[in-house]
Amino acid sequence: METSILLAIAGVAGACMACAGVLLTCYRRVGSGEALVIELGAANTRVSFGSALVLPMLHRAEVLDLSVRKVVVERRGRQGLSCRDGIRVDVRATFLVKVERVAANVLRVAREVGCARANRPEEVQALLEERFSCALVSSASTFNFDELVADRSLFIDHVMVEVGSDLLGFTLDRVSLGRLEQTPLDQLDPTNVLDAQGILKLTERATRLAVETNGQHQQWVELRERDDLPWGEGEALRKERDPRQEEELALEVERALASRTRSN
Repeated sequence: METSILLAIAGVAGACMACAGVLLTCYRRVGSGEALVIELGAANTRVSFGSALVLPMLHRAEVLDLSVRKVVVERRGRQGLSCRDGIRVDVRATFLVKVERVAANVLRVAREVGCARANRPEEVQALLEERFSCALVSSASTFNFDELVADRSLFIDHVMVEVGSDLLGFTLDRVSLGRLEQTPLDQLDPTNVLDAQGILKLTERATRLAVETNGQHQQWVELRERDDLPWGEGEALRKERDPRQEEELALEVERALASRTRSN
């Protein structure tokens, strides 16, 4: 009798230990930068940011990476951004996105993107690149070229507003510009209305700058040739010039004077 009782107790203890072992193997834990998505049927899905019990045959569990992903958008040449004044710019922008540590965001990414896909950087790039590219195009069209170059931070703020918050559960964390410069003229399409307008603007600007430079050059030559100009006034005129430009023009003047001396 006592032997039967002992055997029964041993059997119960063994069964409990076996159950405990099974439960321990089903106990899942994720790191601080991850989320555990547990699905029990299509309508019953929950999220854990620490640990949870995942039972075989009953639960389906996936891990979602919550770390920051990088999406790079580059537009150059005829695909560059067209400013409001028609001048086109080459740009390389980096968008940093992540999934917030919020159950609703995690569930949306898991449902609309899938954890496996969302964990792969190249998939996130393909998923969001077009959306970010459209935001760059739309934002650039509201700025003139000079405004865009002068205030990058304002342009970035505008881009973030254009992107908005509807990113399938992802959140835009930051935007940075690594490249922002005028598209070379030889890469523009003269038959494109906007490019034609930009070419006209750039041509007018180049002509104006050339005229101004020639005028300043002539003023500098006259200054060097005049002996009656007070030293203080001449010095003030020299200080108004950019040092590098002044040096280049000075060399040109010296060469011109030397040539005139030889001819005389």
